[in-house]
Amino acid sequence: MSIFDRNSFYYPYPDNLPKGLIKTLIIACLLMGLAGLRHAEGWQGWLAVFENWLLMLVIFPTATAVIALPFKYRDPSFELKNAYYLGMFVSLLFTLAKLRYWR
Repeated sequence: MSIFDRNSFYYPYPDNLPKGLIKTLIIACLLMGLAGLRHAEGWQGWLAVFENWLLMLVIFPTATAVIALPFKYRDPSFELKNAYYLGMFVSLLFTLAKLRYWR
């Protein structure tokens, strides 16, 4: 029995994440994306909002899932969906840091 068996004491991958947590993460990313409106008014502000949403909901999570593909090939039970959610969380932290230090 290895440490990566589901029946063992330590299993590093979550079986399923609460849907409320994922919905909260998506809503937080959408609300953080609205911070782009503080840079400009009108269509330029909304362009910054769409850029933030694209970065937070598509680019970072997809890059994280692509980088995690070797784990999927090594362990078929690895869920790329969780890697995508991890990328969303990393992008949320990146946006928080960006809003704090970039003016």
